[in-house]
Amino acid sequence: MSPAEYEVIVIGGGPCGLLTALLLARRGVRCAIFERKTELLVHPKAMAITRRSSEIFQQVGLRDAMRVHDMRTAGWPISVWLESLVGEIYGVVSRPAEDPAITPYPGIHCQQTLTERVLLDALEREGEASIFFDHEVVSLEDQGEKVRLVAHRGRHDRTFEVSARYVVAADGASSPVRHWLGIEAVGPGEMGQFLNTYFRAPYAAHMKDRLAVLPHFLRKDFFEMFVAVNGDDLWLMHHFLQPGEKPSDYPPEKLAEIVKYASGLPDVPVEVLSVTPWVMSPKIAAQFRKGRVFLTGDAAARLSPAGGLGMNTGLQSAHNLAWKLAAALRGASDRLLDSYDAERRGHVMRTFETSGGIGSEMGEILQAGFAEDFARVRELVAKSRRGGSGLGLDLGWQYERGAFVAEPAGPIARAADAYAPTAEPGRRAPHLWLEYEGTRRSVLDLFGHGFALLAAGDAAPWRAIVDPAATFGGFYVEIFQIGGPSGYADGEGRFLELYGLAPGGAVLVRPDGVVGWRSKNFDPAGLADALASILAGG
Repeated sequence: MSPAEYEVIVIGGGPCGLLTALLLARRGVRCAIFERKTELLVHPKAMAITRRSSEIFQQVGLRDAMRVHDMRTAGWPISVWLESLVGEIYGVVSRPAEDPAITPYPGIHCQQTLTERVLLDALEREGEASIFFDHEVVSLEDQGEKVRLVAHRGRHDRTFEVSARYVVAADGASSPVRHWLGIEAVGPGEMGQFLNTYFRAPYAAHMKDRLAVLPHFLRKDFFEMFVAVNGDDLWLMHHFLQPGEKPSDYPPEKLAEIVKYASGLPDVPVEVLSVTPWVMSPKIAAQFRKGRVFLTGDAAARLSPAGGLGMNTGLQSAHNLAWKLAAALRGASDRLLDSYDAERRGHVMRTFETSGGIGSEMGEILQAGFAEDFARVRELVAKSRRGGSGLGLDLGWQYERGAFVAEPAGPIARAADAYAPTAEPGRRAPHLWLEYEGTRRSVLDLFGHGFALLAAGDAAPWRAIVDPAATFGGFYVEIFQIGGPSGYADGEGRFLELYGLAPGGAVLVRPDGVVGWRSKNFDPAGLADALASILAGG
């Protein structure tokens, strides 16, 4: 393989592109990221890491690095609606309580600049991965056996060709790749233009009982939303542009005056650090795969910012895609890659609708405020879902079809935002506390390296039929005995019931932590068929 050829090229070096490349590199896939920016993002954007994304960062060994910057340790509520920092409080939206029985890895509030730094530092330690900043992909052609790309290196004004077996487009909401492929993106259209203003002001010392990650300032003729960046003196403000206004109409000094007016503290100094315009235009691609090219992140789906679900949805899609690409490159059927669209697009659509619903709720609150109906504002805030991803959406999803062996009875219907732990195929394998050699750990920590077979009780029969040297799409099957004298102790005595097994049965968990197959009793033929079916895309 020449230096200009890769197994996978990722276009875009944001969080989703970085995570995709990191997961591929750790599977020995020779990959590269081409990023048109000259360096990592310096202006904060997405902030919230949901429970499921937190589990993914734990799986790749980066959660502790993320938690260093976690504001959730301060115990702040998610939002507060108020007149100003010195005015009336209309209501507080508390953070949903975390339950360690559901996941030991709660969400994290960490600005995207730090998320990207943690991912890039990890990627640079991987020998199979390269990242090229100041490199813009200007054209792409799927030639059947490979994809040919033309890239331009800005600093040296040089254009060159490169090729890859597969391409992942994580190149943002306006995705040139999506346009080149002719993939339509549908949504409600433009819903507003904003200025994302990053500023410094020592407001935390003045907030006292008004501390919140998202302070919302609402008056009869005025609304601004702040976002806490570091829990002290760094903030964002999303300022809405009125029809006909342009970003150039708002120099830094004007934005600083708006910040002071919103806060109600005109004498507190405000320093505008940077300003980024953005357009609220939620949309989702009609397909996530075309030939050898895949869409992820905002290129696949740009969500409303309400609820903080956009980046998380992209990270989880990257997590789903990366192991499948690695498997296809190591002998699995190309049909496995079709399951990326089959599994993720339905779930992304549900998340898209939830995010839009949260945005509509905010709009209703604003309308009540502008009508000076602050009793209604208080009522609506008290019922707010502004906490973002509920447990059902975050952990309780069910893939409708894809790379798993569905059970004859079909999935059990569940409320849209309820979470009932289950090991049905096509769902996230549920958390369970285990003990091994005096150490307590989550069953989630057993996932991510390959296929994990969780055997109920004596695992010897399963070990007798699984060759430890055999690989399936480049992944080994590692067997874990849950219960019995030499296995992981099920200290809570819940494994059989939670995973729906009888002694001797087993659950096969995919590398991304999704249940691929379940057998209540010992079934060697079923395991072999399940592995073949999963690697063929279900």
